[in-house]
Amino acid sequence: MSNEPESTATRLWRDRVQIREQERNDAQARARIAEDKVAVLMAENDQLMAEITRLRSLLTPDAGRVRTEAERQMAELRGALLPLLAEPSFKH
Repeated sequence: MSNEPESTATRLWRDRVQIREQERNDAQARARIAEDKVAVLMAENDQLMAEITRLRSLLTPDAGRVRTEAERQMAELRGALLPLLAEPSFKH
């Protein structure tokens, strides 16, 4: 009779171990599926960003030239203003 409770406890323990292993395997499978979905979404996002860039270039084909010109003008303005900021201010 002492063997029966021990074997029941052993079976319960083994069942519990199997359940935990199955839960772990299921969680790993879900994680792999999620990783695959993330990879697909990232690839789709990259494609969409490339398409947005292409469409923006169609709307403003000279955007790069305009940006360069604006940066040049800002640099000139900065160069003109910095000496003025360095001068001591005078009071009226």
